[in-house]
Amino acid sequence: MKNPKFTINTLKFKIAICLIFTLSIFMVSFRIIPFDVPKISLDSYKVEDGFELKVISSEPFLKAPVSMDFDNKGRMWVVEMIGYMPNLEGIGEEVPNGRITILEDLNKDGVTDHSKVFLDKLVLPRALAHVYGGLLYVDGPKLWFVEIKNDKPGKKTLVDPVYAEGGNVEHSSNGLMMNIDNWIYNANYNFRYQFKNGKWIKEPTSYRGQWGITKDNFGRLYYNNNSTQLQGDYVLPNKAIRNRYFKPTIAENQRLTNNKVFPIHQTSVNRGYQKGVLDENGLLKDVTAACGPLVYRGGAFPASYHQNAFVCVPEVNLIKRNILTFKNTQTTATQAIEGKEFLTSTDEGFRPVNLFNGPDGAIYVVDMHRGIIQHKAYISQYLTE
Repeated sequence: MKNPKFTINTLKFKIAICLIFTLSIFMVSFRIIPFDVPKISLDSYKVEDGFELKVISSEPFLKAPVSMDFDNKGRMWVVEMIGYMPNLEGIGEEVPNGRITILEDLNKDGVTDHSKVFLDKLVLPRALAHVYGGLLYVDGPKLWFVEIKNDKPGKKTLVDPVYAEGGNVEHSSNGLMMNIDNWIYNANYNFRYQFKNGKWIKEPTSYRGQWGITKDNFGRLYYNNNSTQLQGDYVLPNKAIRNRYFKPTIAENQRLTNNKVFPIHQTSVNRGYQKGVLDENGLLKDVTAACGPLVYRGGAFPASYHQNAFVCVPEVNLIKRNILTFKNTQTTATQAIEGKEFLTSTDEGFRPVNLFNGPDGAIYVVDMHRGIIQHKAYISQYLTE
């Protein structure tokens, strides 16, 4: 029996985007902005057999999306990091032009037809989470919680003034993922958060990953860094560090699989000039910008996809799929189909940076869609040219 069609929805932004928001942010905040839905070709995209790829939101509804979350109405709230690398020199990156936007499908056809700005004038926002009846979000180095009143921001509370202090955006805290233990975990940070008895609690946890964090059904955490496609913990968070003087070396931060990648075309990568980075055909051999991992828990795909680990590889315009295996106290991951990736594209603007389980059982792909993804702090002369 052949698999039925399953949808992987894509948050997609094209470079030639309408600038209506940035030209008049204050004027359009909290107003519903209707647009004609643009038609975007997916001819250059290939997804694994049995699946269907569908664009559900694109310009002019959003710009440079990097993360998202669903509210209890099933609407998408998207983080737009508009200020990231506006040019090769990164000049203007601190301009407060980031946004959190609510995307709506008012005619119920499965495609965004309205958007409205919930918060604007943010500096390099990176994450958000609907928790405790409000919204947790990042603005510059600070972590805020804001109440939601009729789709407008209400009372704001400063949760952590140094959530992402110092460094550059490639190594700034992000994630804000609520786990089944009622603690909120992060990538690139060794603290977790909880709201209890009217107060925000911040306590140490193990340092995990770089960009993006996810969990399995048991509550174990998974993450990665640019050159390691998938890492994870064998145990539940904070169980191995009850003794604050003990630093686990086996139970946490384990590399679960190899870093091989199988692109379908040549792409420009930051250190492509180094020996061994590209193969004899000019194709990338190992990941160099892995991010946004997701353990699939949607329940709509065939059983063989249950708790598979998907990983974004934006430098070569693809998404990997790994099969997780749990044996005794260890977790391992293997390439789902040898030599073939789950989703690939020859569109060099396709930059998947985050993945999320949707309330409909689909996987939602956040595509930043841009040419430059390397930060100015690390961009090589080779890539610049």
